[in-house]
Amino acid sequence: MGIGFAFRQTWRGSYWRLDAPAEEGAVGIAIEAVAADVREFGRSKILRVTGTLDAERLASSQGLEGTIAFRLFDERRVAYHLSFRGDDGHRYDLSGQEEWQKISPIASLTLLPVSIYDDRGDEVARATLRFDLRSDWARWVGSFRLRWH
Repeated sequence: MGIGFAFRQTWRGSYWRLDAPAEEGAVGIAIEAVAADVREFGRSKILRVTGTLDAERLASSQGLEGTIAFRLFDERRVAYHLSFRGDDGHRYDLSGQEEWQKISPIASLTLLPVSIYDDRGDEVARATLRFDLRSDWARWVGSFRLRWH
């Protein structure tokens, strides 16, 4: 029998398309991150992610999936690679990373700058997402669960 873990997290912020940078829209993602096996996670440092994304004029409550590479101790970063379908039916990839900075440790792990790429691999938008530590901390900690398989 193996042991894994899971947690939920919510990020909110704004995004802008590169072809219309003055037009900001709200964006939010709600994820569940899962490590099916703690030993495997110790080796790979990869979490599997599912969830939903809402981005004004791009994707309304669309499912997303992907990975989080937890490289905080060896590379001082946590990289997100997520895919979703837009309201237009096309696939998009969201990619970004939190970067650990000694000068502002809390801010560096609650700020997630990301880029959004279309199905041809062209960058079409950028976003700044934030994890609201004050209002979401207890819910995030309370979402951690051990999983047996």
